[in-house]
Amino acid sequence: MPATRHRPFAWDVLFRALRFFYLLWGGMLLSTLAFYGRLRLPAAFWHWPDLCRSLMGPWGRALALGIGLVMCLAALLEAWELVDRLLVRFMGESER
Repeated sequence: MPATRHRPFAWDVLFRALRFFYLLWGGMLLSTLAFYGRLRLPAAFWHWPDLCRSLMGPWGRALALGIGLVMCLAALLEAWELVDRLLVRFMGESER
């Protein structure tokens, strides 16, 4: 297996913060749209009406709500990792 190169600390924190905000925003948006029934499909999908009806029905809304909640949970885990990375970095420097 090839050795993995570690990113610099600032880049790692930046990427983790961006991933956190993306997951949180996307999860909250998708969950809210699914909960209030505001999901809309682009016009290109309506070439397959059975698929669209199933995605716009209760099972499709439940699936979108579940994906949104999983994204919010992933954002929580990403925040946990980000705080852990910051604490390890700054507490390790304070002990030197």
